[in-house]
Amino acid sequence: MGRIKGMLFLLLIFCVKNLSAQSTVLKPNKVFGLYFDTFVKHDDNALNSLNTYLKNFVGEEGIYKNDVEMAYQEELKGLTNLFLSGFPEKIGEECRQDAKNYFAALFDRYKTATYTIKNMETMRNDYSQSQDISEVFYDVMIKVPSKVTIIDLKNVKKISAKELKGYLKNLTNELVNADKEISLSEKFNLYQIYKGSDVFYWNGGPQELLWKLNNFYFKNINSGK
Repeated sequence: MGRIKGMLFLLLIFCVKNLSAQSTVLKPNKVFGLYFDTFVKHDDNALNSLNTYLKNFVGEEGIYKNDVEMAYQEELKGLTNLFLSGFPEKIGEECRQDAKNYFAALFDRYKTATYTIKNMETMRNDYSQSQDISEVFYDVMIKVPSKVTIIDLKNVKKISAKELKGYLKNLTNELVNADKEISLSEKFNLYQIYKGSDVFYWNGGPQELLWKLNNFYFKNINSGK
């Protein structure tokens, strides 16, 4: 009887280890989702899951060390500074919080974005004939205001702090109440990494997900299309 219990115990350990090994291998669509939720939605749970996945083949040195909140604040500060850089310093400082509120509302809008994977194709990496790439073709659906406040920014020296504050407050409110959905079609590469019989997927510059969405959003927010 004791021998049977021992064999069952060993079998249980084997099954648990096998299930654990299987859980580290994800399909490319799942990996894409982790990247999207981490770098577009600033989702802390997605970051933790992505790092857990990456540890399997890049080790501790290859994971993302900075937390989501820090990355969010850095991006918020960067966009705020970039926007205000064209205005006189005094006006920029007076309107800093309003500009920050605007970009925070923009990031909140990104958090509500959804995506659909249209297709995935595997191709040989032109720079490494021993490696394949999974190309993920996806659509992102996001809402923009159908109408936005317009202000002439061609001569920023003529714009007062009061005018800029009002403009930013209106834009922020319009973003919060965005009512028109637009769609972006893009491609994201996942490079295949082989470890034994397992295939893992990795992208060294996933920030492109947010950059592409940023560019697309600003091109469309004033289009009126």
